[in-house]
Amino acid sequence: MKNLFIFATLAIFSLHGEEATVHSHDDLKLHAMFGNSYRGLATKETGAKEFEVWRASLAVGSKSPKHVHETEEVFIVLKGHILAIVGDKEYHCIAPSTLICPANVPHQLINVGDVPSDQILILGIDSKISDLEGKALHLPWR
Repeated sequence: MKNLFIFATLAIFSLHGEEATVHSHDDLKLHAMFGNSYRGLATKETGAKEFEVWRASLAVGSKSPKHVHETEEVFIVLKGHILAIVGDKEYHCIAPSTLICPANVPHQLINVGDVPSDQILILGIDSKISDLEGKALHLPWR
């Protein structure tokens, strides 16, 4: 009976054609933009299907451009002090903390701390990202 269960489980996975993947972070490309760095931990290129996961760092005094995503974006602040402007409100994100930005709401992150920040970003795969005028934001990794 146990062998039948294992066979049935393997058959289900084979039908879906899905396999797990493992990627060393050291092998993933580091991108730079506006004095900030981004490394795609789980992206379409690495096999992700539903969510993109990024490791990001904002230099002291640096900021992201004001932008909008068509999907929710989650920021997990691991190190530093980020001032997040989301819509017309300001939020202080002091590590460790999590910020959840709703879809279609303009936002910007500013490092107001005294050390480079370290955060994990999670958003929908291939989320359209635009500036405040609705023009596509040109990102070096897209």
